[in-house]
Amino acid sequence: MESCTCPRAIPSAVHHLSYTADAGCLLDADGTILFVNAAWERIALENGVGDRCLADALVGTRWLDHVAGDAPRRVHRDLFERALARFRSGCGAPVSLVGEANGPEVARLVSTRLVPIVPVQGVLAAVSVVHRTVRELPIGAVYPVVHRPAQAYRNARGVVEQCSCCRRTKRPGPWDEWELVPDLVARVPPRTYFGYCPLCTELHCGEPNVE
Repeated sequence: MESCTCPRAIPSAVHHLSYTADAGCLLDADGTILFVNAAWERIALENGVGDRCLADALVGTRWLDHVAGDAPRRVHRDLFERALARFRSGCGAPVSLVGEANGPEVARLVSTRLVPIVPVQGVLAAVSVVHRTVRELPIGAVYPVVHRPAQAYRNARGVVEQCSCCRRTKRPGPWDEWELVPDLVARVPPRTYFGYCPLCTELHCGEPNVE
């Protein structure tokens, strides 16, 4: 895809993201991360992903490579491709998807919004990705909170299954039970597989919205 040589487009987008309270990053036309803001780093640390999702580890790498799990990666890839398709069609309208980004203590409903940044020349400079918090509540007001060790959630293969959206963990057994375990959100255990629970699949992981 043609990239932008406008010297002001990307610095201007970085400046805007730097001063927003919402978690955000800037991607080039190939999906490589150019910038992440302080709010992005703060939420990454809160949600137990550690230094691997801070600016030093992310800038210069591909955005989708940091989305854990096949199903979440497909959803985010589709979101990015729809944003590029809107740009190619000449519309340039933002594309958004509403989901959850829960921490160990706070339940967040978040709108992920991708905006093509197009300077006067009409070529794509970058894509802005902003996670805007729509609602915040204590986690216990949304999901019953359970305190169990990671070992209680390992399946027959020794894997912990956690929903990438709501961050609930699947309890092994014949029933499809998912529980919010704050310790497993704050510190993701080894051998955790990320996918989507049935509730988030139905509510949040369908068709992205074009505004």
